[in-house]
Amino acid sequence: MSLDVIEMLASSREPLTLGEIAQRLDLSKAAIHGVLSNLEARRYVERVSERGGYRLGHRLWELGIVAGESIELAKVAHAYLERLVGISGESSQLAEYCVPGEVVYLDKVNSPNPVQAQVHVGRRAPAAYVATGRALLAFQPEAEIERACRGPLHKYTAKTITDPKRLRRELELTRERGYSLNHGEYRGEIVGVAAPIRDHLGNVIAAISISGPEYRFSVERAVEFAPAVMAAAEDLSRELGQRFIQKRHA
Repeated sequence: MSLDVIEMLASSREPLTLGEIAQRLDLSKAAIHGVLSNLEARRYVERVSERGGYRLGHRLWELGIVAGESIELAKVAHAYLERLVGISGESSQLAEYCVPGEVVYLDKVNSPNPVQAQVHVGRRAPAAYVATGRALLAFQPEAEIERACRGPLHKYTAKTITDPKRLRRELELTRERGYSLNHGEYRGEIVGVAAPIRDHLGNVIAAISISGPEYRFSVERAVEFAPAVMAAAEDLSRELGQRFIQKRHA
């Protein structure tokens, strides 16, 4: 129902009153009032003085900006994913952090090998158990790290880390060495290595990775490719920073 209200307001050139929204959706005013109150409190809609009508709020504009930045990031990053696939022969992924405790995949380039690590763009995964997730979780605010480590930590495979202290240590190692590892902890026999991507202020905004089947892409081999992943992340971060500066001076 909330989406119905938002889409109706988006299609209207003028603010709509509670009664008009209820009539067009063929619902009671009481039901629409509850929806509008929730949307207004979260800034998805706002009330205007004329006729007491409602229009779309600034929160949707903010989300649109975030979505636009994610789309631009994916476009810029694609060449770096291709570079990592060319170097390693394995699949490469781009992901960003989603509270609470998840990552969403923004882009991917698959390995040319018939057997490969598969992810789906737009799908989510638990940050604590995948390489991109750890590369991102390690740089979240302490409260978010504490929440993620406190769990509950699910055991997806026999190798999944379910001890909060061990998970914290993995995140510490990620910060110390500049890359993260996943050794079949979410999807059995899939190994991954990832590094964080930063914006022009140095904030971690995404992660880039290489992953592949363990029989071909062992943990030792993943570590060998860690410098290449970190270099790609650093180059991408630098390009994003340059693009930001160019936009400000355009």
